Amino acid sequence: MSSNNLIALNPKDLRIRLTVLTGALLIIGLVALYSISDNPLSIGSSFFRQCIFILLSIFVYILVRTISLKIIHDNSITIFIGIAILCFVPFLLPQVEYTYRWIDLGFMTLQPSEYLKVALIIVIAHYLSNHQLKVKSKSIVIIPIILTLFCAGIVLNQPDLGTAVIMCTPLIPMLLWAGVNGFVIFLMIAPIITILAASNTIFFSVWAVIMFLCFLMFRPNLISGSVLYFANIFTGLLAPFFWNNLAEYQKQRILTFLNPDLDPMGSAYHIIQSVTAIGSGGFFGKGFGQGSQTQLKFLPVQESDFILSVIAEEFGFMGVSVVMIIFFLFIKTLLDIAFKLSDYFSSLVIVGITSILLSHIFINSAMTIGLLPVKGLPLPFISAGGSFLLSCFIMLSLVINLSDN
Repeated sequence: MSSNNLIALNPKDLRIRLTVLTGALLIIGLVALYSISDNPLSIGSSFFRQCIFILLSIFVYILVRTISLKIIHDNSITIFIGIAILCFVPFLLPQVEYTYRWIDLGFMTLQPSEYLKVALIIVIAHYLSNHQLKVKSKSIVIIPIILTLFCAGIVLNQPDLGTAVIMCTPLIPMLLWAGVNGFVIFLMIAPIITILAASNTIFFSVWAVIMFLCFLMFRPNLISGSVLYFANIFTGLLAPFFWNNLAEYQKQRILTFLNPDLDPMGSAYHIIQSVTAIGSGGFFGKGFGQGSQTQLKFLPVQESDFILSVIAEEFGFMGVSVVMIIFFLFIKTLLDIAFKLSDYFSSLVIVGITSILLSHIFINSAMTIGLLPVKGLPLPFISAGGSFLLSCFIMLSLVINLSDN
């Protein structure tokens, strides 16, 4: 979009567009949940609980809207520390589903890591906005990296690999938006790709050549460039260490993702049933409440992780296309707002929020069709779940609030 068009956009229009798109996603989610609920109006049904969570989320949304930009900026460190401490509370409580992710409040289970994602974005935006003059310095990335690894480390120990991955996704976009040197960003990404590529000799060799060409293009100092290059190559040797430190269920998910036939009734069951549901939906779907995989409960956790499979089976390719178009417009609107804002801190927060939501959309969609291992990551505003829905509304409220200010 050209700068002239951006200037012509009315902030109020963007906020209205965002609100309408959010409402559309909520309605789609409720329709899908109503369809798969045996008794939708019973208190224990996923549909009824989601309606309650939406009302609660709207209340929190209104509260966050009243907070000024200055208060959010000045108290970002306090907010971050408070929520980080809250993330340690589950370790003091009994395990829930063999993990330390939730705090049982009676009427709902709270997952503090969902709010740590938001707090991390705010504190990184605070740091970068306070050090604008140092943005071209290589050292500018140190604090954001430490903060991100700290948060990811907490979540990994719960354990929750999916949320830990999501925790890392805003870092690169926020640094790029801030204007950090491209070579510094490359140095951050390179070790991760090296570890992933180390599992295959051909991939590793190709990546080594790509790295060499990148170093030639950026032309760092000969000695430091050589050290960095061979340090990245050496990082590939750490791949077995990272693999051995994964939980057994995480290894199993990766292995069955690569070859579902290894465990068709175990770890691969989710993927197989999801792909079956999507394929059986065809172009127009089987109709509301007519999905065999979903109605007969063959598809596990269909109310949250695999809600897109429900939509695909009952409303087909057309239904999924509508969802993806709405998500595209939603993300585009967020970026339009970020481009329009003159306040550095506000635009960084919105870019971070956009990264979080886009990552959830991409990973959840890829997971349902078997392109990624099952991660347990819900679809924004559509999947059932109180903590995640509440965090989505907090992020939405921050966007609206910051664009207002």
